[in-house]
Amino acid sequence: MIMILSIVHLVLVSVILLAPTFLYKNRSRRMIHFYQRMSYQEYCRMFYARILFLTVILFHFAYYWMKPGQYGVMASTILVFYLFSTKRTLSLVRGIRNSRGVMVFVFTLALALLFTPHMYSFGVTLGYILLAAVFYPSRKLEEGKHERKDFPNYKDFQDDLIDNYYS
Repeated sequence: MIMILSIVHLVLVSVILLAPTFLYKNRSRRMIHFYQRMSYQEYCRMFYARILFLTVILFHFAYYWMKPGQYGVMASTILVFYLFSTKRTLSLVRGIRNSRGVMVFVFTLALALLFTPHMYSFGVTLGYILLAAVFYPSRKLEEGKHERKDFPNYKDFQDDLIDNYYS
């Protein structure tokens, strides 16, 4: 059981490193669909928040069963309880996404907590929240989603969507 949880833990931590490497500003058909749905459908953003919550809970489960004596899990559990509400999760992710200074602060804090004894789980939790904030639509796209633009072809639409999604 511990070996399986160790593998799950390794996969969950590697997602934080590999997802931005392969998916950030990716122009594949699946990522374009992801950008469209995240930009224009509130239900997809709520589902995104639920996936973040479930991923963090799965990480906490695996980490607690691997190292039950770590009291740092209790500190990050407070953040997990905050993520239980979808609207609060979306407001937290939106707040981090729309402020570059807050994003840098959360990154620095997560990196510092990874190397602080007993705070590893809190650092990984912040890393997952930061990862969710990176792939959340920008304020510019959310504000401009009601205006209609005519594009001569689908390629121009994709370029405009990706440029506005990460701006």
